[in-house]
Amino acid sequence: MANVITRKRNGKWEYRFEGAKIEGKRKQFSKSGFNTKKEALEAGNKALAKYNQTGTVIQPSEIGFSDFLDLWYESYCKNNLKPATLTNYQKKIRLHLKPALGMYKLKSLDPAKLQQFITDKFNEGYSRNTLSVIKGILSNCLSYAVEPMKYLENNPMAFVKLPFKRVEPKIKSRVSPHVFIPKEKITEIFERFPEGSSTHIPLMFGYKCGLRLGEAFAVAWEDIDFESRKLSVNRQVQWREKDGDTPGYWFFTKPKYDSVRVIDLDEGLVSLLIRAKEKQERAKVFYAEEYIHNYEASDHALNQVGNGKPIDLVCVRESGEFIQPRTIQHTCRVIHGSMNYPEFDFHSLRHTHCSMLLEAGRHRNMFKSV
Repeated sequence: MANVITRKRNGKWEYRFEGAKIEGKRKQFSKSGFNTKKEALEAGNKALAKYNQTGTVIQPSEIGFSDFLDLWYESYCKNNLKPATLTNYQKKIRLHLKPALGMYKLKSLDPAKLQQFITDKFNEGYSRNTLSVIKGILSNCLSYAVEPMKYLENNPMAFVKLPFKRVEPKIKSRVSPHVFIPKEKITEIFERFPEGSSTHIPLMFGYKCGLRLGEAFAVAWEDIDFESRKLSVNRQVQWREKDGDTPGYWFFTKPKYDSVRVIDLDEGLVSLLIRAKEKQERAKVFYAEEYIHNYEASDHALNQVGNGKPIDLVCVRESGEFIQPRTIQHTCRVIHGSMNYPEFDFHSLRHTHCSMLLEAGRHRNMFKSV
């Protein structure tokens, strides 16, 4: 049976023991830097016991946390997570984790440092939902550092908690409450962005159907049953950030919370959509081979190069070019500024739609989380 031996080197103590033979040679395990012989012997016995249980000696890794995040993202996340989750993780890593924690070594991330990071984010006004996602990313990646990577013995996030709900942050929450848009403001908005403008139909989908932003821009003609006046909501469009040499792109995924559903359309919206479809059909004839067609690839990426199955989207320009959800940013700036309504955001259309349905007697339980 292997025994732990100690010796003094350069003023510090070192432990050493032998492991199993590999190709006829015994592997040596050692670590130095201990102040006393007792400390070295205790650490060596602990390492030997761990080795006898698993065949592996866990030593704190010298890898930086920023590099480890990249390693975890490439080796685990890309092979196990959905594109929408990857996009969310990538954004949180870039904006929050690397700037605050990326300069530390992986082994130096202790519960106190990580708890302070979460508390600081809370006091900066980030929502509990954002904090929960960030905490989940940290927990998952540091769990990966324990197993299978064996860079750490324990996950320091096991001891980190979110602030209690009753605690108030030092800075007001960054989350703006969604407002109910009064009828007169709705009228003004649709007068400013009338039929034919690029965001008129998406705004109508938000107001009259309660669609979220990504859902409104992902509606295809196949989702609309004009005869029964029904709209099937079964996808949303999301942006995938640039990843290395791979440029960013739009892709389709299931609606938030997997809230696939069928929505009744009123006569006015049906008439609007019929006119829009007829206009698109005329544009296809006019542009002929120059008309831009959209496709959904096997990985659900939206493209215009014929990769995958054709998808006939509602929200396209006269040439067939996809109208991106980012166009709503300009719409919001106009509504906030020249229309003097800073409370507006696209999700307030959904909030207004749900409020009107509740007033009409529809039960709250029929709605998915907003």
